Amino acid sequence: MVNKKEKQENKKAAEIENDYSAFILTAGILLICLLVISPVLGCVVAVASTAVFFSVKTIKNALTKSKEEKYRLISNKVLLSGITIPENMPLPYAIINNGKKILVYNQGFRDIFRDREIGDVPITDFFSDYKLYINKQTVTFNDRYFEVYTEKCRVSDNSKASGSKDVYAVTLVEVTENRKLLRIIEDIRTVAGLIYIDNYEEVIESIDESRVPILTALIEKRLNDFAAKTGGIIKKFEKDRFVFMLSRKSLEELKEKKFEILNEIKELRSGEHIPVTLSIGIGISDDSLDDAMKNARTAIDLALGRGGDQVLIKEGEKYLFYGGKSGEISHNARIRARVKADALKELMADSSNIYVMGHKNGDLDSLGSSIGIYAIARDVGKDCQIVIDNVSVGIKRLYQRIQEKNNYDEMFVSGAEALEKITDKTLVVIMDTHRQSMVENVQVLEKAKKVVVFDHHRKSTDFIENAVLIYHEPYASSTAELVTEMIQYIGVKLKNLEADALLSGITVDTKNFAVKTGAITFEAAAFLRRNGADSVRVRLLFQNDLDAYKAKAVAVKDAEIYHDSIAISVCPSNVENSMLTAAQAADDLLNITGIKASVVLCEQGDIVHLSARSFGDINVQVIMEKLGGGGHLGVAGAQLRDTNIESARLLLKEKIDEYLQEEI
Repeated sequence: MVNKKEKQENKKAAEIENDYSAFILTAGILLICLLVISPVLGCVVAVASTAVFFSVKTIKNALTKSKEEKYRLISNKVLLSGITIPENMPLPYAIINNGKKILVYNQGFRDIFRDREIGDVPITDFFSDYKLYINKQTVTFNDRYFEVYTEKCRVSDNSKASGSKDVYAVTLVEVTENRKLLRIIEDIRTVAGLIYIDNYEEVIESIDESRVPILTALIEKRLNDFAAKTGGIIKKFEKDRFVFMLSRKSLEELKEKKFEILNEIKELRSGEHIPVTLSIGIGISDDSLDDAMKNARTAIDLALGRGGDQVLIKEGEKYLFYGGKSGEISHNARIRARVKADALKELMADSSNIYVMGHKNGDLDSLGSSIGIYAIARDVGKDCQIVIDNVSVGIKRLYQRIQEKNNYDEMFVSGAEALEKITDKTLVVIMDTHRQSMVENVQVLEKAKKVVVFDHHRKSTDFIENAVLIYHEPYASSTAELVTEMIQYIGVKLKNLEADALLSGITVDTKNFAVKTGAITFEAAAFLRRNGADSVRVRLLFQNDLDAYKAKAVAVKDAEIYHDSIAISVCPSNVENSMLTAAQAADDLLNITGIKASVVLCEQGDIVHLSARSFGDINVQVIMEKLGGGGHLGVAGAQLRDTNIESARLLLKEKIDEYLQEEI
């Protein structure tokens, strides 16, 4: 129902309209008569009438506009939810319906959109990212930022139909200047960084003593120039270590240039010497500079654990990687092996019992190195068992050989059995992985109070924390090599089967001594040979059946050459050891002329496994990390769950494209 006041206003408006029409008619008749009787007088009256006409029209328009303005501004009386919006509200606001169409608005709202038509137009025409059912959100329009507050309310229906309807009161608060200030604050925020020279000792040893001061000065000058260009500061606190500070804006500029300092340092020359490489860890924190420095320390440790020659940025739980193209560098390997061997013996001596555990889908390096730890524990006089829940195809032959030996009856134990016997004094040794998600049995790891980690893979972000001892050396060919080094220093007497197991671990990860093989690798193999290892027995552990050979041949034959140098193929899944066959096919694809990297996929249930290989020009570890995997510069892998071969193949190509774009 229309109330009494509104009836009176409508009646008044009608009277004004009638009076206006009568005035026009009377003035017209009078003007015609005067023009006939006295043309001069008629002209004067015409001018006066015109003035009166426009004055009356202005008054009429003003009244009409006032009436329209009233209906553009929602009245408090129609709000049933208790929300009040004054007509003179200083903030821009509007009322929209369920369809997001603008029904009414105030002048502040009108001013935002200037000359654009806004009545009965969806608000999303202006704020494309606006969501009706979100109470508070930020939207943009013409490079301006607004916080939008949306309140649902019920309004009375003044039509003959009774009831009420839902509308939404939208209030805008411009925050453009706030955004600019926050951007400025963000840009000038200080980040902390650490720079380590990866191979300082090796470089110094490789040049003439007289040139050492020159090279050192060149390195420091280049690093000082690096800090000056970024508007930061740098301070040397050890002969091969520096701390630096810079702004967040400068960091973004360095990221855009892919940290050119890594390559600039390698180009330094003072005579003939091996290239100098850097590891840089950068920490960012919203809380304090102290937290930023803690993140920087974590970042530099991870960068070194991944082989050095790279930049790692840590912000909260997020990591960014740059560089990492060089191979891993050995840092006083023999000294470290001796120190770790002594520490391991002490931990074993203080433990009640020992469990050794490799990674899921174990391979010969995982099992072989575990058997090496078993031999050390026996030498120390402690009970030791290897935790295995699933015997993978890769270790099946070695596992069967061990089961045939009477003196190894209690070597293996399931994860469930181990959980029942773990005490506070139990030592759990993790082999050939440093990632919690990859261990054979996560529950065993979580229950253990004392954990030791041995691994040679480049460090990932989800590494096992709080381990009492970590022997992580990316330079090593295999974990079996690390264990063999420790066995030499401890003086353990190996049995033939144990020596075979360790040699098989080195053999599988070096691709029969062709990949990542250094002097220490051959020395470890020679030690094992002297202690009873037999290359023929080891060779038998790698034999494939005819179906596997056929599957490998199919994978090689059907390979797709991507970007002219990357071979991608699929290994048939109808063979027993498809994962091992896929890895072998990836190795064989590198024998094709022009191929720099290869990736072979194989499907097992709802999991697609990827085996990646390269000569080092293409960092397959980085590509596999983009898929949730990891590994080394030239050997890496990943697992994709709840997918199929074609989807995995498309995702792989997407990540390869992403990697190649980053390398430009």
